[in-house]
Amino acid sequence: MTHGMFRGVALICCFSAIGCSVLAPLPDRSRFFQLTAMSTPGDQEAPREPLTAGPAPVFGLGPVKLPAYLDRNELVTRVSPTEVSYSTTERWADPLSARFTAVLLQDLATLLDTNRILPYPGTGSGRVDYQIEVNVLQFDNDASGNTRLVARWRVRDLRNGTDLAIRETNVTQSRPPGDANAGIASLSEALGGLAQDIAGELRRLPAPGA
Repeated sequence: MTHGMFRGVALICCFSAIGCSVLAPLPDRSRFFQLTAMSTPGDQEAPREPLTAGPAPVFGLGPVKLPAYLDRNELVTRVSPTEVSYSTTERWADPLSARFTAVLLQDLATLLDTNRILPYPGTGSGRVDYQIEVNVLQFDNDASGNTRLVARWRVRDLRNGTDLAIRETNVTQSRPPGDANAGIASLSEALGGLAQDIAGELRRLPAPGA
């Protein structure tokens, strides 16, 4: 084999090796997370206040609105008051808006020890006495280990269309930075704090017909 032929074969082998390395599939390092509800009633240590005496009211939760910057699969980290970044490997396992609403509903049911909390609208023809609307303004972690949830919410009496309460919940807490699982747990706890504020207001509502 001449020197030129040998060199040509060597180049072909080299390019083949490079092509194989470039086309080789990269490992998928994606991780998927979910918000979690608080403990079930049987797991809680402190007794909960019962709902008002008399016929039990029916609550409708919704609509629950999240800001547009959370309307994506990637987990978000707040870099500054005006900047956020999105993870390339850490994602929500299901749409955050739907999961947020489902966990909030479950937390309220746990705190009030009732199954009379339904998604609203979409509850069919069943009776709903009080509607809970939630508008989330912020729900994220930052790189320093802080979790923040800011939400404005109101409770409406659907029987006469009046507002019974208009409130804002602001939850800020710390977590170990750099730990995605701890960050999700902290977000779940912040959501539980919102549920506690709403449940406290719902306990003060009059029974239907009162």
